[in-house]
Amino acid sequence: MLRRYVLLGLLCTIGVGCGDDVSQFVFQARIVDGDDGNPVAGTDADTLRIEIAEGNLPVRPLEYPISDGQFDATLEFASFSSLTRIRIGMEGPSTELTTAPPAFVPSATQGLLRVVAASPASCTAVAFNTMEAPRASFGMVQSGTFALIVGGTGATEEQVEFFDALEWASRLFNTDFSLSALGETRAATVGEGQILVLPTDATPFIFDMLDANNRITQVNLHAGAGPQSALVSVPGIGAMVIGGELGGAPRAGVSLVELDGVVTSRELSEPRAGAAATALGGDVLVAGGNAEGNAEILLAGGGVGQPIEGVSDGVRNGALLVGDAERRALLIGGTDASDVVRQDTLRFDGCPGSCVASIGPQWDAARLRAILPEQSALVIGGEGSQRVDEVRWSGDAVAIEPVLELGGVRAGAGAIVYESGAFVVAGGDDGAAVRDDFEFCVPAELAPLEGE
Repeated sequence: MLRRYVLLGLLCTIGVGCGDDVSQFVFQARIVDGDDGNPVAGTDADTLRIEIAEGNLPVRPLEYPISDGQFDATLEFASFSSLTRIRIGMEGPSTELTTAPPAFVPSATQGLLRVVAASPASCTAVAFNTMEAPRASFGMVQSGTFALIVGGTGATEEQVEFFDALEWASRLFNTDFSLSALGETRAATVGEGQILVLPTDATPFIFDMLDANNRITQVNLHAGAGPQSALVSVPGIGAMVIGGELGGAPRAGVSLVELDGVVTSRELSEPRAGAAATALGGDVLVAGGNAEGNAEILLAGGGVGQPIEGVSDGVRNGALLVGDAERRALLIGGTDASDVVRQDTLRFDGCPGSCVASIGPQWDAARLRAILPEQSALVIGGEGSQRVDEVRWSGDAVAIEPVLELGGVRAGAGAIVYESGAFVVAGGDDGAAVRDDFEFCVPAELAPLEGE
């Protein structure tokens, strides 16, 4: 018998709507708090609400009673082979908890799901799981229901591990990859299951999350590619390494890394070291990385970068370029020539065809070493900061708005964001030590299933 207050049984049997050739399959879903316990024990929660969407089937809302922190919930899947998305809420007169796992295919799992519940607009420290090594300034990129965690300061022999976002467990790979120390590391998605890893102290490589027999493929990038290069994933195309530094001089080289390590050479209109970049569709906007603080567009069709007229932002070292994935972006943070953190911002609109730059909103909470997760507009943590902000566009307006606060300071952390808007934050430097722990955070409202 399942412990009702922490287990959600998902059942499919022939004759009751099971679309696959399965006689019986039980998928257990544990809803837990940060200590792996019952999140509604001792609360007045009286209702469990679940929404489930399987493939293109209509969303099914379900409701179950909670009594004294206990509940029974059995859900019949229509198909175990469809991409499944779930939203979970636990409510009462003074209780509201919510959560959502990443989208998953039940038949491709071990039949176990563990989800951490949190109050809206809050983070929960997760005590039952840690990374294999404390890390800051490391690569963390989601691949399906997993995340690659690689390199960083603080890591020793545990250079590479993975986070299982369905089971909420972090593990080392079984293979010894015999990698030398990677140092501070960044990573970006190349394509399905393939992630470009750009270490400071080692040769760049593609890590394949799906091919256990061919995990690592080294890649040769342009001269100067490294810590001073911009790195961005271009969905459906690959990962782009932009500019950099060689012998103290900025470089104009660009390397587009496609599946299986295929590298195509591109070129900036001028050398840049320490630029920021974001993908806008298949094009890439590049800003800064020089004293003038100008900008250009790398068009999807190739060729030399196209300068954007009238941009002169000045020095902005360590900035972030937050895009809307289509035609707009906001350049934020960084330090000026006197190492003062910049609170002013620069917005770009109408890209790529009619890209225009103008003054953006002030960022009063500007800080260094904040993390911008891949394919996200969240700005998480930073030096001395627990704050999470989000760059939001509304019509012609753009704002940087506070979303919530982390449970602790995290500079140079790692993070992944689920399609629901829930996100996981890992590691980072709190000013006293490098951390190995996780937090699970939920926004004020999860993205609805309708229309997905």
